[in-house]
Amino acid sequence: MWLLLAIILVILGLLVFALRGFFGVFPDSWEWTGLVLAGVGIAMGVPSVLQMTMGRPKLMIDFDRVVKDQERSLAIFLKNPQLEKKSVWRKLGIRRATIQSLIASFRISEAGAGKVIIPIVQARIYSDDDPTGVGSNRIALPPTLSFETCVMIAMWDAVKKRAVVPGDRLRQAVELSAGIYRLEVIFVVDGDPQTKFREFIVGNTADDLVWVKPHQSASHKEGSQTE
Repeated sequence: MWLLLAIILVILGLLVFALRGFFGVFPDSWEWTGLVLAGVGIAMGVPSVLQMTMGRPKLMIDFDRVVKDQERSLAIFLKNPQLEKKSVWRKLGIRRATIQSLIASFRISEAGAGKVIIPIVQARIYSDDDPTGVGSNRIALPPTLSFETCVMIAMWDAVKKRAVVPGDRLRQAVELSAGIYRLEVIFVVDGDPQTKFREFIVGNTADDLVWVKPHQSASHKEGSQTE
């Protein structure tokens, strides 16, 4: 896409030089007419190219810890950010496009040992727009200003006194013993996969359920693009 934009800019530049006479005098008016029509056609195509490049969907990810009364959980919040109001692209009429298809899946393993605790599973994606609150396997994500969509990774079960990975109608919840775990999550954005990594800690109390900060995790380095 960037290559196409560069080609258009080069053609426009050559057109300007030609009109200023850098390439000599044109023998007849038909070539002038052809150049003018070509310039008009290119100018008409530039907005579409800018929309496809600068207005492409963008998935932003925030690993956060949810605290609500006595509840504690680890979630990944998602948004497709709008272009800034002061952005030159927005002033030109460019708008962020909607992510038409967003799918998430994840795997959890023991940090260090690498033992897989939960094989790759498709995650439920929860959104403020979902009145049922049960989540979906696939959603569309329009541009928003805030994080209104999330994937739940683990939550503290006050009855069992353990952290659990929530289940759904196809799989049961999985209990996690105290330890450090490595999360591998794959987001498929309009068919384009993006893999992120993060570690988290499970302790003996609800307050011990926390994300490991990226700079504190050696194994996180290979996935440093997460945030």
